[in-house]
Amino acid sequence: MAVDDDIAKVAEQERQLVFPRFDEDTAFAIGSALRQAAADKGKALAIDIRTWDRPLFYFAMAGTLPDNAEWVRRKSNTVRRYNRASYAMTLRHQKRGSGFAHDDGVDEMEIAAHGGSFPIRLAGFSGVLGSITVSGVPGRDDHGFVVAAIAQHLGLDAAALALSAE
Repeated sequence: MAVDDDIAKVAEQERQLVFPRFDEDTAFAIGSALRQAAADKGKALAIDIRTWDRPLFYFAMAGTLPDNAEWVRRKSNTVRRYNRASYAMTLRHQKRGSGFAHDDGVDEMEIAAHGGSFPIRLAGFSGVLGSITVSGVPGRDDHGFVVAAIAQHLGLDAAALALSAE
């Protein structure tokens, strides 16, 4: 995996994966699709979809652990603070060779720069409305689950938006 390639691909994903509208039915459809995709691959995920004012969908598959809910919360907080996919922050840290700097003012019990949380953006709206987050497999794979589900929901080619194979 080339970090620079992933950085470019995540930026492209963030540009393209923008919703024309987002509501409770959208959250349910994407959450259900994530659950099915994980089940089809024999993986167990905790799935959380929220706007910043309330949770819209949560499901913890058999085989997840209580800690997955904590990872979901911390990854979602990363999206909320930085308005970027949590995997973008992972890549930023990999590129510079270190985690958050002391003067970033980050409480690592509240923020996790690990893949798996993706911003919900609406066309015509500046900023991020919420996040779609999963936890249960390595962060790069968590990120891939979310990107594929959003792309499929939007009718985009998920394979064209996928990260390259490691």
